Amino acid sequence: MAKRLCKLSRNEIATSLGEIERLVAEPQFLCRACARVAGDKKSLCKPQALSAKSPAANISALSENETNTGVASLLPKGSLKKQQKFHKKLEKVLKKQRKLMKKQQQLEGKVAQTNPALVHEIAAQVSMH
Repeated sequence: MAKRLCKLSRNEIATSLGEIERLVAEPQFLCRACARVAGDKKSLCKPQALSAKSPAANISALSENETNTGVASLLPKGSLKKQQKFHKKLEKVLKKQRKLMKKQQQLEGKVAQTNPALVHEIAAQVSMH
């Protein structure tokens, strides 16, 4: 196998599956770029040696698990739905707040153009509250 595991296409993987299984059976190296493991560092693009009880192995296994199942599987379905609903409501409120701030600035600009003395009086009242 001349190519690295990271660069193989699907057809190449299918044809050389036996050799790939042999390389991955006892992983000793981890690719820092794509999180693949292999027994030989020549078959990875950015190899990093794995220790016997490496936290990197646990992290790579966890990251593969998260990409396959997503973070959603870590939370109960009910609480996830509540969290999504709350996030959606929060986004709606923030959007409305931005819209109101923009409208307030436009109105203050119009008032300043027509009556600049009134703007100073309103600012003084706001600072009292």
